Amino acid sequence: MMAARDELVHPARRLPDLALPSASGSMVRLRGGGRRSPVLVLVHARRCAACDAFVARLGSAAAALREWDGEVLVIAPAGEPAPGSDFPFLHDPEARVASALGVRAPAAVIADQWGEVHEAREAGEEHRFPTEAEIEEWLRFLAIQCPECEGEAL
Repeated sequence: MMAARDELVHPARRLPDLALPSASGSMVRLRGGGRRSPVLVLVHARRCAACDAFVARLGSAAAALREWDGEVLVIAPAGEPAPGSDFPFLHDPEARVASALGVRAPAAVIADQWGEVHEAREAGEEHRFPTEAEIEEWLRFLAIQCPECEGEAL
């Protein structure tokens, strides 16, 4: 069977089907199902002031992100959650998520409810994460996609 040209030129990148341990000890699936759109924040080290500041900024926008079905998951090699963060904090000491997605932490990854990655941006040494407004815009786009085009129609 021949692949469509678009699949060859723009192959879909999907979130790995992984469950990672959270700081509370429970296992959290990256692709949890439902209508949620995962927003993965991969921090490179705990106690990084720039990464913690980004997570805090996302925290101030959490209500707007949830309104568009966004679910922020913070992924780090080890350590404790960022101070004051209400987001699930997941441990990935082997960097399996970054490796599967072909990114290096620090990075932000936005996927739709089926796990297809729509944005994967490395923040680099300068910690240039996408803004909260950019993340909200992606989530709004993903939330209002045409269901018929996405295979949800009955």
